[in-house]
Amino acid sequence: MRAFLDESYDRKLKVLSYIDNQRKIVSIKNISENTNLSEKTVLQIIRQFEQEFSPSSGQFQISYVNKTIKGIFAENLDVMSIAATYLKESILYKIIYNIFLYEKVDVKKFCELEYISASTFSRYRQKLASILKKFDLKLSRVNKIAGDELKIRNFFFLFFSHASNHWVFNSQEYREIEANIYKKVKSWSILNNAKQARVCLLIYISNIRSSQKHNCNNGILVELSQKSEFDYKEALVEYFSSKKNRSQEQIWQEISFVQLFMYKEDLVTEKINFEEYTSFFNEENFPFVENSNQLTEQIIETFFSSFTGDLAQLFLRIRQEIDKMHLVLSTCYIDTNIFSYIYDPINCYYRDKTEEEVIEAIKQIFDNSQLSQSYKNWWMELNIDESSLLEYVYWVVYMLLNEIQEYTFPPVKVMVQNSKFFAETIIANKLVLVFTDRIQLVSDLRDQPDVLITDIYLPEVSENTRVVFANSFFSLSDFNKVIDEIKQEIIKKYSHRTIVHPLSNIS
Repeated sequence: MRAFLDESYDRKLKVLSYIDNQRKIVSIKNISENTNLSEKTVLQIIRQFEQEFSPSSGQFQISYVNKTIKGIFAENLDVMSIAATYLKESILYKIIYNIFLYEKVDVKKFCELEYISASTFSRYRQKLASILKKFDLKLSRVNKIAGDELKIRNFFFLFFSHASNHWVFNSQEYREIEANIYKKVKSWSILNNAKQARVCLLIYISNIRSSQKHNCNNGILVELSQKSEFDYKEALVEYFSSKKNRSQEQIWQEISFVQLFMYKEDLVTEKINFEEYTSFFNEENFPFVENSNQLTEQIIETFFSSFTGDLAQLFLRIRQEIDKMHLVLSTCYIDTNIFSYIYDPINCYYRDKTEEEVIEAIKQIFDNSQLSQSYKNWWMELNIDESSLLEYVYWVVYMLLNEIQEYTFPPVKVMVQNSKFFAETIIANKLVLVFTDRIQLVSDLRDQPDVLITDIYLPEVSENTRVVFANSFFSLSDFNKVIDEIKQEIIKKYSHRTIVHPLSNIS
């Protein structure tokens, strides 16, 4: 959501994210060098944080020497909630909020209310138009969002669901929607509060856009909604029928919209019936199913060749996710990266060795002509760049791999050597209690330990062994040091995890 923040708030969040990620005391100079902000700007921001954060919480601390700031420390901050507060104060957020509720923005009234000039509004307007252009949407001269209705609704849904963890509209509207669903949908209580809020947001978007005479002509989706089993169908028919000036056609258009978005957002709780699945997702209803079959075959060949269970069930399980992806791509796709707060892309987009192998294998599927030209032409016609498509496929495949495959990685070999025998035993037992089967205790250097915990220098230690000096079993600092070193080795082993065997049952 960085793109929607005012510059001043963006700078504050950039500084805060850096401090929070370091997990150690940092100086004004450290922050300045790593955020490309002047020391003067950083100091001003820290002074603001001093007023915003409660010193009693201990999560944000500033240390002084002779009234001069020498260090700043942050720990386990709820950065997303802080970001949401900044976002709601940002001009672009307020413009989008007004466009959503009132369809357009009265520039004169808006500028008077926000104490900004018409030229300032114009600058923010151009920024919003540039963002919308990425999604094939436009901003009209009267500041209405124009384009495909499903994409417009998806933009509003993604924007407001990422903007805050709390309902940002009239609370009475939420209570009315929630009460109607609660009475009719038995599975409602299965969803947690965050997911319930997202369902209510979808219905609220439907209400707002319908009241502005923007309807979803979803074609086959409307017909399939009428035929399909959907837990929310009865509740939504009754709820939308209670609204004024809605025809039966419009009611079913809105139901199909809610069903589509609940499906793409994994808010549907009922199990997929594989026997009925192909009667819904077939080439007659959705021409992209031919492409789904192609990609599913390549994914199975590349990632699940050793699967020993029901291959037909495996095929349908994977194709279900590919169909969902293709359905989104062909109806309402919007790259969700713009709705994130990314200040450290190297850290944020980090992939370990196993994850890199997955993405490289996916690239091979697309690069080596393993897919037909018709498939490639199809997604190119959708105006989706290859990197976005590959990332989308990566997340789908990675989720399926973790669902269907079982992974393992070798334990870290740990040798404890101490000049006091009782200390050696105590330290070893403490480590087994903390790490259980993620470590393997060894007693000799010939066992090639990954970590050696010792109180004296041993010259014969291999260069591949990490040596940790711990003088005492009751020293808290020594124990924490040992724990941290072993954790690093576990993470290193984890990044080289391998498949034990595919699970034979698919839920």
